[in-house]
Amino acid sequence: MKFIIALGVLAFLFLLLSSVLMKKALRPNERERVIIREKYSPFDRARAWRDLEHIVGLGPRTAGSEEAGRMRDYLKRELSLAGLNTFEHTFDAETPKGKRTMTNLWAESKGSKPGIIILSNHYDTKSFEEFRFVGANDGGSTTAWLLEMARVIGPRRDGRTIWLVWFDGEESFGKWSETDGLYGSRAFARHLKERGDLAAVNALINVDMIGDTYLNIRQDTNGAPWLQDIVWDTAQRLGYRAHFSRFPRDIQDDDAPFRQAGISTLLLIDFSYGGSIAEHVKNWHTAKDTLDKVRPESLQAVADVIYHALPAIEGYLDTPGHGMGNG
Repeated sequence: MKFIIALGVLAFLFLLLSSVLMKKALRPNERERVIIREKYSPFDRARAWRDLEHIVGLGPRTAGSEEAGRMRDYLKRELSLAGLNTFEHTFDAETPKGKRTMTNLWAESKGSKPGIIILSNHYDTKSFEEFRFVGANDGGSTTAWLLEMARVIGPRRDGRTIWLVWFDGEESFGKWSETDGLYGSRAFARHLKERGDLAAVNALINVDMIGDTYLNIRQDTNGAPWLQDIVWDTAQRLGYRAHFSRFPRDIQDDDAPFRQAGISTLLLIDFSYGGSIAEHVKNWHTAKDTLDKVRPESLQAVADVIYHALPAIEGYLDTPGHGMGNG
């Protein structure tokens, strides 16, 4: 009789767990919808949203395309108005669709101390022949986010220099592989090494797909533990705990070439686009990646966290022995 009861309890627990997992797979968690009760940084989400509307209005922005060029022109104009100097790194990449000329763009906030912290994203969209892909979240949201962060940080700062980098060619032209994808970040890491500047980079935080209405950024299994601790502790302190999950995830993104070069890196990505497995399948790399799936509040939340994490990052790097590499 005890055996039968135990089996019944186990069966009940199994069904309960299955129902919870099924709910997560099919329906978004409303707790992941960002609500801004108080603004914790000068980041202007309304202005960032206007930038995003302009970006999406350009249409597909595949690496090496005319639309990507117009995207860069817009970024350079806005960055210049904010007083920041911009630089370009143009290179040729061999892709499954032939040679493509791509361009990385970066802006500099000149610091008062030696060393460089990089905030980065990719501004290209994946190429699809069968439908029009505008990448409101995947490519668009972080492009607008980084532009507004550049305005917030400004042309000069007390601390390390910050480079705000828009990588070209993150997306693959076929099936993603070690050679098809991350074209811009791989080329930029090589470029910095050849120039002798890579050794000056103390840390890199890469953002991708952070505009999702249902924001849930999971921890980066490849990230530098000290960087991760600072960012997640800051998120919890500001009340964004529901959007920065401590469950780990392994995703390869534009941070990888720098991590492989010995730089402390962290990837911030919400790879559950729409808040559930079912919605992610519908939205990611489909024609449904449109403005109605993203929210300015999500951009604000990530900006608030990074804005307040930067002083702690600087403090860690000021600690003897922690100024370079992975600390």
